[in-house]
Amino acid sequence: FPVLIAAYAAIAALALLASLELALIPSGTLIFLGMAAALGAGSGAVFALVARLVPADQVGSVTGIVGAAGGLGGFFPPLVMGAVYSTADDYTWGYLLLALTAAVTCVFTATVVRRHAVRRDVRGRGA
Repeated sequence: FPVLIAAYAAIAALALLASLELALIPSGTLIFLGMAAALGAGSGAVFALVARLVPADQVGSVTGIVGAAGGLGGFFPPLVMGAVYSTADDYTWGYLLLALTAAVTCVFTATVVRRHAVRRDVRGRGA
């Protein structure tokens, strides 16, 4: 959970910085590399979380579904950014939507998902 929460928080913060449209060199480059690193770390943390939360006999199928969702994650955001740019002639709102999505996901993971995992761990040890 700490890695996933930190990744979402970093993505939210860096997307907010990207919305300011700072100079590409060096600020923009560092912002986008930081987002890429946080997204990669978050991806690994999600797969680790799947292994923790899903019964062992279902890990393979759930991992496949999560991988497919990740594929959509690579497909859908560019469409949103394109729609935002064609509407506003600017990427700012797209980055703000990314920041908002990451922040909401961070809070959801830190509260609901973590609580579910703790309950599952307690039930698993008691059985």
